[in-house]
Amino acid sequence: MAKKPGGMSPRTKRLLTASLFVVLVCVGLAFHTGTGTLSMLGVGSVAALCPLGGVEVAIASRAIVPAGVIGLTIAAVLVLVFGRAFCAWGCPMGLLRRLFGLKSPAQKRAEKARKRLADADNGGENASGDSVPAGQVAAVVVESAKSGALATIVTESGAPDSGRGGAGDSRMWVLGGALLSTAAFGFPVFCLVCPVGLTFATIICLWRALQFGEATLSLLVFPAILIVEVVVLRRWCHNLCPLGALMSLIARGNKTFRATLDDKACLRLQGVACGKCADACPEGIDLHDGALSTPRHECIKCGECRFACPVQAITFPFLPKKGDDAPVKAGVAQANESRGEAHE
Repeated sequence: MAKKPGGMSPRTKRLLTASLFVVLVCVGLAFHTGTGTLSMLGVGSVAALCPLGGVEVAIASRAIVPAGVIGLTIAAVLVLVFGRAFCAWGCPMGLLRRLFGLKSPAQKRAEKARKRLADADNGGENASGDSVPAGQVAAVVVESAKSGALATIVTESGAPDSGRGGAGDSRMWVLGGALLSTAAFGFPVFCLVCPVGLTFATIICLWRALQFGEATLSLLVFPAILIVEVVVLRRWCHNLCPLGALMSLIARGNKTFRATLDDKACLRLQGVACGKCADACPEGIDLHDGALSTPRHECIKCGECRFACPVQAITFPFLPKKGDDAPVKAGVAQANESRGEAHE
């Protein structure tokens, strides 16, 4: 059995990467390098433009500028190659959440999973002994290491998150509203409240206040909006972010660096009760079952599943072999059947 990878956790690496982008912006301000911010990052006339901001500007101006097309193309290619990796490795929301001491989605999901398993093991009763309503006990099959039975736990409503990225995804409605409001008012409305833009706008305002003594109302307004988005709207990334929605649409064409299972090493495929990769995923992706999982194109390449796997059965190859990155529900079912026959 392979050892769990040691060293720095993916979460720490992501926080350091986000911090490096902040440092890069500060260096640009100090030495006038002109590299810009994450809303438009580049060197000279070559820059990657925020895809949503670029689309909004084009709609608002009712014009297509060659430089804007080039910037959008670069951003689209990056998303096609790396998927929604920006959400994990570039977006400052993770850094802000850590700053305010908020728990990550994976930590919350793990706590809910443990509670549901405990309720299910208690026969539908919670820790206090009260009966738990059927709609709140999200147990399709109970995972039990003692009996060798495998389980799949779905959401509290009993429905999988397989519809994420579709018409029922609230992010898509926010995206539509952002584009329609831009067309109606003639300027990129969402850019006024975008957490990425607000983070770097706050840094720039603070920098100018320290360097030139330009203390403006923006120093209060921008951080206040950020606090609302991070602390009050805690599900911003999962339910509201239109930039994530747009990248999700583009990432449907992502075929590279996709999480891939080694079916010979995976414990779950060998009949061992294990779901650590699914519990660790902040997007709710289960590599074993596509029907009860968030779609694979929602992967943010954070590496949490790989880090959580006790046998290192998950990799992110540049180009997975055909079929290697597909959900393996049939293999799990076969493993369950084999263990069932063994117990008989």
